Amino acid sequence: MIIDFHTHIFPDRIIKNRGDFLNDPSFSILYSSEKSRLADAGVLIDYIDENSLRGAVAMSFPWSDESLCRMHNEYMCDSLKDGKGKIFPFGMVPRGDIGSVRKVAGEIKSSGLYGIGEIAFYDTGLDRDGERFLQEVFESATEFSLPVCIHLNEPVGHMYPGKYEPDLAAFYRLISRFRECRIILSHWGGGMVFYELMPEVREALSNVWYDTAATPYIYSSTVYSSSLAIIPPEKILFGSDYPLLGVKRYIDDIRINSGSEEAFRMIAGGNAALLLGLDADGISVPDN
Repeated sequence: MIIDFHTHIFPDRIIKNRGDFLNDPSFSILYSSEKSRLADAGVLIDYIDENSLRGAVAMSFPWSDESLCRMHNEYMCDSLKDGKGKIFPFGMVPRGDIGSVRKVAGEIKSSGLYGIGEIAFYDTGLDRDGERFLQEVFESATEFSLPVCIHLNEPVGHMYPGKYEPDLAAFYRLISRFRECRIILSHWGGGMVFYELMPEVREALSNVWYDTAATPYIYSSTVYSSSLAIIPPEKILFGSDYPLLGVKRYIDDIRINSGSEEAFRMIAGGNAALLLGLDADGISVPDN
């Protein structure tokens, strides 16, 4: 069972008229170029079927405007209904209106979406407003028992669209205050995973997972074995960042470098199933 924990889908309205949404700074940074591919739920279903995946988590976008969040969340609800049980959509709360975060998070929960994400700070980095926003997100996510996915990129290396200067220490301080909140740090947490060599950090991040999104563009394939020397396989989630990349760019490297078939199965989909509330066969378990 393979579950891609990190993919992206957009409503057709945005795909067909991307120029109308470039006033959002984050969207403009990532998608102003027509070369930046946008996929809808139908395309994601094709990707799932063509690669014999059990399913995929579909991330929303970190819109600043509440109305854009709601529009995207409505589309995610539609993809949940029409996705043949193969799409596990996350919703988004508005960065530009901290006061509405809890309300929108409650709507995400009541609508059956699986979490909040992918939160990102492409345009500003984690400034003071971002810290207040993220605190509200963690409080709301804890209250409604929703996992939160956060984009974290590495502070060194080559530049690319959307890469910002991450204050890993600030992220760490916030995360360590909300230890009951289930948090997924994308892209190996920008290297946060390596700080789990420190016992106090490992304890503080005990409820944190790391996804593998964009690994082939950032790290050598030994990142899998290196990470598994630090954290247990239960904390790693296969994610491709589709449509940027797909499963075929990952799966052989994960299998070769995971150390055991059991660890491979956990990373490829077992951990995702547990986090999403699916049973061993990938069937949704009612939320009691």
